[in-house]
Order: sequence, then structure tokens, then C-alpha cells
Amino acid sequence: MSARRLLTLTGAVAVAAAGAVALATLTSASKPGALARISNHGRTVTFRSNALTRNLRIDEASLLAVRSGRAYYLLQTQNGPCGAVGRPDLPDTLAAAQCPQGHFPTAEHPVLDLSVYESATHDLGTVSLYRAEGITADGVSAVQFLRPDGTIAVTVPVSGNVYATTSVPTGPIAGVAALDRSGRRVWRSP
Repeated sequence: MSARRLLTLTGAVAVAAAGAVALATLTSASKPGALARISNHGRTVTFRSNALTRNLRIDEASLLAVRSGRAYYLLQTQNGPCGAVGRPDLPDTLAAAQCPQGHFPTAEHPVLDLSVYESATHDLGTVSLYRAEGITADGVSAVQFLRPDGTIAVTVPVSGNVYATTSVPTGPIAGVAALDRSGRRVWRSP
């Protein structure tokens, strides 16, 4: 192939790639799916400096909701997004936080489970729910907690990207699943 033809072919590929990028940017192809976004932007808050907030290195924080006596926050940190909980009567103090590895939310990780678990038996790894709570992507309308045999222990509805309840069943929990508006399972924890 001549140098001129190679240069023309390379130029045509570059123009086609640039056109595809521009088209994706201007159309819905660039919009994240419902499992990769959170529409609830909440209310901006500032936290009191303590060991947890210093360790997290928070750039921005939003109060998403107050439910079941708990405040739910979405944090943007220097290491990525985190979910956090605290007491509504202490709005400038975090009680606990969880930071997933990588971006949140994604279709592969649309649920950030902040639930509190406790030991269910003396068997290693067997836990039960104390409180079910967390943050989800827009495309999640309910979160299910599953038994070791795969049956559903409890289903918790999502509102404003937050799920929370203290009305949880006893017994072992082995997984978490997310449902879309039609009730179809769109994700399950490993």
C-alpha cells in the first residue's frame, strides 16, 4: 500500500472515529443508564472534622434522606464516591461510611449496601440483618435480602435512591439483589 493511500485511510478512520464520538456525545448514547446514575442530589452539607472525615478526605457531601431515624449521605472523596450514615440530630457528624472500589453506581454495582449485620450463629460467615439500609442507582426500585437457599427474606422499597428499614426478619442472610420497576432482578451480590 502506498504511503499516500495509507495516509488517506488513516485520515478517514480518524474522521469516522471523531464523528462517532460527536454523535454519541450529542445523542442518548452518551447518557448513563438508569443503573449508572443517581438523580437525588440531596442538600449540600459540611461535616465536623474528626478521624473519619479526615480519613475519607471528603471533597463534597450531600444529605440524600432521613429515614428510620438515620441520615443518608452521598460523599465525593479524593478516592471516589462513598455512602455514609449518621444521626439526624447530629447533622454535621458521620457515624459510618462505606467506599466501594471504583465508580458508583454502575450496572455492575447499582447498590451500596450500608446495612448493619450481626452474627446469626456460631458458624463462620453466617450473618443476619439488624438494619437494612443503603443507597441505589435510579434504576433500582427495591432491594431484596436473600437466604442461603436463594429465597427472599425481605424486600425493601427504594425512594429517592435510599432504602431503609429496621423491620427485618431473623435468620441468615446470604446475599442482596436489586429489582427494577417491573420487579425484574437486575443485579445480585456475588
